[in-house]
Amino acid sequence: MLRTLVWKELRELLPLALVALLVQVYLVCLAAGVKLGPFEPSSGAIPFVDDTMVQWMVIVSSLAAIGLGLWQTMRESGRGTFLFLLHRPLPRATIFAAKLLVGVAMWLAISMLPMVCYALWAATPGTHASPFEWSMTGSTWQIGARLPVLYLAAFLSGLRPARWYGSRLFPLLGGLLALVVLSALPAGWSIVLLATLAIDAAVVLVILDVASARDFS
Repeated sequence: MLRTLVWKELRELLPLALVALLVQVYLVCLAAGVKLGPFEPSSGAIPFVDDTMVQWMVIVSSLAAIGLGLWQTMRESGRGTFLFLLHRPLPRATIFAAKLLVGVAMWLAISMLPMVCYALWAATPGTHASPFEWSMTGSTWQIGARLPVLYLAAFLSGLRPARWYGSRLFPLLGGLLALVVLSALPAGWSIVLLATLAIDAAVVLVILDVASARDFS
């Protein structure tokens, strides 16, 4: 039953994920100097330092996080399938935990996999004229580590039984505020990671609480 639920989530997220992944691959190609379509490839930029393509990849990753979170909840609400889903012989917490795990895994594939490929290209001798050290990618990974906050906040916004023009988007606004706060923290993996994990855990607990208390009928 759990395998069926995971497959269902993967199947429903796949179209959105493929679009986002294609955009990311396109940006990686431009960053690597490959001309595809009307846009000019990046030239002369130092990878991960003054690279606008990395900034665009972060933007796409942020939009993908929000889109995945809302899609997983809005789709169920719009089609009226939440009630059917929750009648499966699994605890509610297990069902929603599975949805969250699939969503995070899909986001990682969309966001981090292209970034890792770009970093490996940048680290390969002879691919570009700029100097490269792996430490130059540190700030990008820190930003990426914060972005799941947006996914969880969007998931919570879609799950809450409130009106869109009322308070339903408050969690998403809170997620954006959390990103601002995390960005203002002193540089350092330990501080950023601990703060991010604490916020993520808090939002997950709220999601599970709302899921257990909401009447989906």
